[in-house]
Amino acid sequence: MIYLNESTDHLTGYFPTPCEGEEIPIHFIDFEEKIAGWSPELKRTLYMDDIADTEELKRVRDVILLKVYNWLGDGESIIELSDPERIQFEDVMDELVKSCGEIRYTRKKINGKMVNVFRLEKSAHARRDVKERLLADLL
Repeated sequence: MIYLNESTDHLTGYFPTPCEGEEIPIHFIDFEEKIAGWSPELKRTLYMDDIADTEELKRVRDVILLKVYNWLGDGESIIELSDPERIQFEDVMDELVKSCGEIRYTRKKINGKMVNVFRLEKSAHARRDVKERLLADLL
């Protein structure tokens, strides 16, 4: 079951951030490796392809961006992953290929830090208000 708070704006954006206990049904699109850094001027994280473009950024690091189709937002979303989170996602994808179902994305607080968590919902039932359509048509 998908638990939602009163407002769902934080779940439907380009960078969804579910609270603990909230889940977003997603569909895998692609992985992309980027260089990320914090821009003090813009007060947000910027993603670059070249290390030379990161001179004025702080906390520069290599990241993995997971592109997914967000079924709640009815569009594409991006999730920044660490290496352990990517491995956990790949394990869920392997299980999905073997047994079918629906991938759910949430975040949990572990050792004081929010961590991305993915799980496979094997008994995902189709809702009556969901129309059957191709993912390629939506993108």
